[in-house]
Amino acid sequence: MRNIAISILLVGDTDRSEFRPAGAALHARGRVTSVSDADSAAAALVGGDVAPELIVLAQAYPSQFSLEAVDRLRRLAPLARVLGLMGSWCEGEMRTGKPWPGAVRIYWHQWLPRCDRQLARMSRGECSVWELPVTATEEERLLLAADEPLPARRGIIAIYTRLFEMDDWLSAACRGRGLSTVWLRPPRVARVEGATAAIFDGSDLRGEEFEELRRLAATLNPAPIIALLDFPRIEDRRRARSAGAAAVVSKPLHVDDLFWELDRVLGDAAGVEWG
Repeated sequence: MRNIAISILLVGDTDRSEFRPAGAALHARGRVTSVSDADSAAAALVGGDVAPELIVLAQAYPSQFSLEAVDRLRRLAPLARVLGLMGSWCEGEMRTGKPWPGAVRIYWHQWLPRCDRQLARMSRGECSVWELPVTATEEERLLLAADEPLPARRGIIAIYTRLFEMDDWLSAACRGRGLSTVWLRPPRVARVEGATAAIFDGSDLRGEEFEELRRLAATLNPAPIIALLDFPRIEDRRRARSAGAAAVVSKPLHVDDLFWELDRVLGDAAGVEWG
């Protein structure tokens, strides 16, 4: 089985705080050529400086990279897959902007778990969801991702949520990995003896939510907490960390992203540290 570094052309300002962990993750897994803009990327391709398997466009705001610029890069590197690393300001682009056709879009807060899993598959010579044809549907990507085995775990996960449906869904997912769960229904916060970790089902950490997270962290310490938030921005992640969360996962969520973060905060994932 091969284990090689993937050639990656990374385009954009990766010094931005929301992109910095993603850039570090790519450098850890691949051979990365970084340029600041689409013209520099085109020049690198024309000059033969790089022959990428992946072109990652770190887009901080809608229309930073025009359709014409993306098409030009595709023509210059027809075998490369184009990935969008999308910043906080791009979350409304699917409704009001002009998203690039045939590109996989991944928001900055989703990047670490997906990058870690998919580049690991590519480096082993296995098919990645990123390598599927551009015509592949989201359902087809999910079906391919579903064949990734997840190691079994033991332990107790405290689930802090107001919704029975959320507890039921998360509990079923946890049981599939061998984990037991306890439902903590707000505003009740009870110490769970022997808790391995906790999942905090939140929204935006406004109002009472911030204090609820802080109290949960104090009660369950040292068990790490994963906070589920709606489309978090960089400042939301910082607030969650200041309240005691070890990680943030965005909603709507992929359960594989949640378990990757769970493995990471418990010391078992090979990803880049959550910054």
